[in-house]
Amino acid sequence: MNWNRHGAGMKNTRMYIDVLVFSLILCFLFKQYILVTIISFLLIVALLQIIYYHRVGKRFEFVNEKKRIRLMKNTSSDFTLTFHNKGLPIWNAVLKISFQTNIAPDGIGNTTIGEFHEVRIPFSIGYKKTVSLKVPIKGISRGLARIRQLEVLIPHPLTEGSILLEYKPFILIDAIVFPTINEVKTNFPPSKLKQGDLPLNASLFDDPFFPVGTREYEPGDQFHHIHWKASAKTGQLQTKVFTRVANVSALFVVNVGERYSVLSDFEEKIEWLASYIDACYREEIPFSFAINIRATGKVPFVHLPLGSGDSHRIQAMELLSILSIANSIIPFDRLLAYIDIHEELPVVTYVMTPHVDNFTLWLHRWEQSTNVILMASTKVGGISNE
Repeated sequence: MNWNRHGAGMKNTRMYIDVLVFSLILCFLFKQYILVTIISFLLIVALLQIIYYHRVGKRFEFVNEKKRIRLMKNTSSDFTLTFHNKGLPIWNAVLKISFQTNIAPDGIGNTTIGEFHEVRIPFSIGYKKTVSLKVPIKGISRGLARIRQLEVLIPHPLTEGSILLEYKPFILIDAIVFPTINEVKTNFPPSKLKQGDLPLNASLFDDPFFPVGTREYEPGDQFHHIHWKASAKTGQLQTKVFTRVANVSALFVVNVGERYSVLSDFEEKIEWLASYIDACYREEIPFSFAINIRATGKVPFVHLPLGSGDSHRIQAMELLSILSIANSIIPFDRLLAYIDIHEELPVVTYVMTPHVDNFTLWLHRWEQSTNVILMASTKVGGISNE
């Protein structure tokens, strides 16, 4: 069973049954048959109450399917909670859920306890019924909000007391609030180090996930790129043609700390990076980023490899949304050294860091293979090119 059961008031009900049984015996002895009938009826009601107490909620299920709600600040959506009941009906219950305060209930009453909002909703469900409840929510601040607690409070239908069902497993439904995105007023320059005078976004690379047409087969085409349906229709082998990936690619390197502490403009830098990522997405420019926040795995800091498209943008925004000032950082020069050794620099590299003079050795080396653009402030669109 996925619910922890907690009962209240049953001690009084059992005492009530003991009194009724004792009274019933006395009425039989004194041949008070009208009282026997009344007491028997009350005793049946109490016994039904005991049966209901022991069986209600035993075949009551919450559909715990993985789902993530994506929000921006001040935008609205809802948690959809679905329940199945194959057991006794549940009447006049109260559903209670609590979640982090970076989202808030939208238009419904709630109580704030510490860092959590608590919402209570009337709830009933019949035998062999399915009920879906929608809890409207609104994005408040950047971050990930999980449902910390899910409880159903079932009152006894005939006497005082109640049953509390507390959901035990980890709840897979959550909501994530993306960073604020501002307008970027800058152009992404092509490489100055490539041959030719025209800044064309030409490329030798194809994106195999986005075919745009077909052409006749040519010697050297890969076998798995043959479009068999088109070949059958035309009577000649046809090869898929894919979308070209632009050579204007960007790497964003952000320093959010000094020594081992996080700088005060942490949120501004996250919003700056999110704004440029959104601009890259709209311009169909592949992007990657590195932040000197410590991470587990092969790469010792927060790093997103080069990529493009909608799924890559969502992955980037989700990664930025869960970063916190509570995370530990690594020295920025260690990040630069790792990138210099292990990564191939793209066409343009944006570096956001205070005290640029401390890192000129690495940046001068990078200028031999990429456009290095130093950002003077987190104001979107404001840059200084050194």
